[in-house]
Amino acid sequence: MSVKITAIKSIICSVISLSLLTFLLACYYSPNQPKSIVVPPSVKAAFQAKYPDIPHTWQRHDYGYEAVFTEDNIQYEAEFSATGEWLETEYYVTEKEFPPIVLERIKEKRPGFIVTKYEIEITPKGIFYEVDITDGELEEELYLDSNGNLQVDLYED
Repeated sequence: MSVKITAIKSIICSVISLSLLTFLLACYYSPNQPKSIVVPPSVKAAFQAKYPDIPHTWQRHDYGYEAVFTEDNIQYEAEFSATGEWLETEYYVTEKEFPPIVLERIKEKRPGFIVTKYEIEITPKGIFYEVDITDGELEEELYLDSNGNLQVDLYED
């Protein structure tokens, strides 16, 4: 009987040890851990030319790469193509930083919706204004030029 108990204890200890090892390996190799991003030298050089000596982190997107950095307590996202072409730089703002004409057009185009996010996007083609809106059921994103005209955001991530 004592041999059976010893064998059962040994099996239980083995199962616990194997479970613990599996758990630890799963934590160490978690898919949620950020992966190292290899950024082409042309993209790094383009960022450095536009934003010299600013600490940043990189993210990979379908259109290319995004550098995230903070300056004057504002978080920016500078987006570049895979070849290093600067596409846009965006940052969050409040309603008061939007031109009145843009705010009016949002209300005209989507009456009854409220804005949940305000963002300014600086691009080679000018400044654009992006908002997330909702009516409580539907959610939508609008992208407008400085005259309040709807535009297409080519680099939405």
